Amino acid sequence: MMFRHFTVKIAVVVAMGVAIVGIHSAQAVNNGGSVQGIVKSASGEAVSGAFVKLKNAERRLTFMVISQTQGSYQIGGLPPGKYRVQGIGGDFQSEWSAPVDVGAGKSSTANVWLRNLRGPMLSLAGPRAQQPQPGTPRIFPEGEGKRIAETKCAQCHDTQRVSGARYTREGWEDCIEVMRDYARAVTAATDLTDEEAKVLLDYVTTHFLGETPKADPNSRLPRTLLSGEATQYLAVEYEIPTHDSEPHEITVDKDGNGWVSERKGGLLGKLDVNTLAFTEVSPPPAAWGGLRLNAIAQGLGNSLWMVDGGPNRRWLSYDTKTGKFQVFPAPAVRIGSPGGNTMVVRPDGTVWLAILFANQVVGLNPATGKFVTYEVPSGVATGGRGASPYGMAIAGDGKVWFNEFAVNKMGRLVPDTGTIDEFDIPLQGCGNRKMGSDSDGNLWVGCYSAGKLLKIDYKTTQMTVFSPPTENSGVYAVSGDPKSKLIWFSEQRADKIARFDPQTQAYVEYPMISAESDVRRMEVDPNQPNRIWWAGHTSNLMGYIEILSGDARQKQ
Repeated sequence: MMFRHFTVKIAVVVAMGVAIVGIHSAQAVNNGGSVQGIVKSASGEAVSGAFVKLKNAERRLTFMVISQTQGSYQIGGLPPGKYRVQGIGGDFQSEWSAPVDVGAGKSSTANVWLRNLRGPMLSLAGPRAQQPQPGTPRIFPEGEGKRIAETKCAQCHDTQRVSGARYTREGWEDCIEVMRDYARAVTAATDLTDEEAKVLLDYVTTHFLGETPKADPNSRLPRTLLSGEATQYLAVEYEIPTHDSEPHEITVDKDGNGWVSERKGGLLGKLDVNTLAFTEVSPPPAAWGGLRLNAIAQGLGNSLWMVDGGPNRRWLSYDTKTGKFQVFPAPAVRIGSPGGNTMVVRPDGTVWLAILFANQVVGLNPATGKFVTYEVPSGVATGGRGASPYGMAIAGDGKVWFNEFAVNKMGRLVPDTGTIDEFDIPLQGCGNRKMGSDSDGNLWVGCYSAGKLLKIDYKTTQMTVFSPPTENSGVYAVSGDPKSKLIWFSEQRADKIARFDPQTQAYVEYPMISAESDVRRMEVDPNQPNRIWWAGHTSNLMGYIEILSGDARQKQ
C-alpha cells in the first residue's frame, strides 16, 4: 500500500467554524491513517507553538509537527501501526502517551498535557563535544603499544585525535580494523601485523576506554514557543537499522527518494518517500571485504555516484531503475583515505571528488573510464599537511569550486585545463565545510567555525558574509533551491535546518526532532523544493523536513 507523502492539517479558526488546510493531496489521508489532538498546559490551557512528536518504534520512525491555533495538531498519511505521542513546549513536556492505533483511512485522537519539567538545555556544540579540540597537544601515555600508536596511528592522524577518542572495546576493535583497511589502500602507510593490532587494542582500551552518553532527545528544542513561518513544517526522522552505520552523505533521486552511503558496512540505503520503507543495496563484491561507501551524489538520468573509499579504491555508479552497478577502479593516493566526503557531477556527466587527507581533487569521465588528479597548490605549499579539500559545488559556468578549510581558502578548478585558482576568505577562522550553488549559479559556503554563511559570486569571485540568527550554530551544509533564490543550510551545533532569503535577508529556523542529529549533509529535493533531506553521521539517522508553503495550504 502506498502512503503518498503526509498530510499535516492545521486548524484555523474562522467566523463560521474551523477550516482545515494541508500541504499534500487529500488522497494521502485516504491511503494512510491520521492522529489528531490538542496540546494543553498542566492547567488545561491550549498551547500553540509547541512541538508534537509521534513515534512508531517498530518502523523506527518519528514525526514532529507544531501545535497550531487552540493547541491543535493533526498529521495524516501515516503508515499503519502503533504510535506514541509527546508534547514539548516552553519549560515543560508531557509523558509519552499510551500506544495509539493507526489504521488505513482511520483517524485517532491523542491529547497531551505539558505537566513535567524539561531537563537542562544542551549547549551548542557538535556531537562528542567533550573531546579535545583539534590542535591541543597530547602525549601518548607510557605502556606497551605506545610505539605502535606513535608510528602507525600517527601515519594519518595527529596524536590529539587518537588520544581524544573514547570508545568501548568493541568500538576500538572496529576502529583498528578500519585503520588497517585504510593503510592497505595508500602508498605512504604501513599496515599493522596481527600481533601489533592485538597490542594496540589492549593499549587503547587501557587508556582511552569510554562511551559518549546519549543526549536527551528534547534538550535542543527551543524553550520559546514557535510562531509564524517556523510553525509551518513537518519533520520526519528514521533510525537506520544497522548500528553506527555512519550515513555521512545523502542525495535525492529523480523520484524524490533519499539515499545514503553507509561508511560502515558499505551498504547503499534508500528511504522511500511514498511508503517510508527503508531498503539497503549491496554493491558488487571486491577484493577486500570491508566496503566504505561515502560521498554520494545524483548523476545524469537515474544514476547515483558514490565512492568505496576503503582498500578497494573504487568509484561506483548505481542505476536506481535497473538496480545495476558500474565499477571504476580509482588511482592510488599517497596518504589518508582514497575516498572523500563530497562528490559532485557536472552537466557534462563528469564526476568530481575532493579527497580530504590526500590534498587532491580527482575527476572521472565515465564515458572513457579515465581519471585525472590535481594537487591543491596551498596544500602542497604546507609541506605535506595539506589544504583539506572538502565541500564541493558546480558554479554557473561549470567550474568546480571546493573548500580548503585547513588554510581558510576557496579553490576553483577549470576542468578543461586543470587550472586551480585559490581565493582567500575574508573571514578569519571560517572553518568552511560544505557548499552548494543557488539558482543563479553562485556559490554558498557553510562557515562552521565562525557560524556564518558565505556567498561567492561566481562571475566576479566577490565574497559576502551573512550572519544567521543563532550564533555559534555550526553552519555546515548548504543547498540552494533550484527553483527560487532561497538558500537552505544546516546548523549542526544547534540541531536546526534553516532557510535564508537573500532578497529579503530573512531567516527561518526549523528545529530537528532529536538533539545531536548531526546534520553533515543536506540536499533540497529539486522536484519538490519544500522538502529538504538530511543525514546524520554520528546519530545513525536520516530524514527530511517539509515546509507547509502558503500556496500548498490554499489548494486544500
